[in-house]
Amino acid sequence: MALRVPAIPFTFVVHLLGVAGIVMVLVWNIYYRGGLAWEASNKALIFNLHPVLMLIGLIIIGGEAIISYKSLPLKKEIKKLIHLVLHKIALVLGIVGISAAFKNHNELGIDNMYSLHSWLGIGVIALYGIQLNFGSCLQGLGPSHVGHLGPR
Repeated sequence: MALRVPAIPFTFVVHLLGVAGIVMVLVWNIYYRGGLAWEASNKALIFNLHPVLMLIGLIIIGGEAIISYKSLPLKKEIKKLIHLVLHKIALVLGIVGISAAFKNHNELGIDNMYSLHSWLGIGVIALYGIQLNFGSCLQGLGPSHVGHLGPR
């Protein structure tokens, strides 16, 4: 059951919260944790990329992909393309964010995948990628074909 409420007013609130989240994470990592770097003698700077990229990629840009499909006043084909491109950008940033954590751990000699957070993160990225690829494959099929893929 769908609510017949325009999406545009909600997007303003969501964008405001997204900008606030980005600002807070950037201030935390740059001001309080010393900055961001892919290569550095201070290995904590490498790890600082992880929360920044995960937030911007999966939360902000992934959320923007979802919002854009409902809120943009464009043709359906254009909205689908924007939706797909934003999700792909989100996946790439998520993968680079996880890579930063692995790089940090490897350079410090810390074991990888030692916490529930690590395993859930890998699972989320894997499922996000699977969903994105499956959706991309189905995007070219019409509704008559997609209906045959579901339960009978």
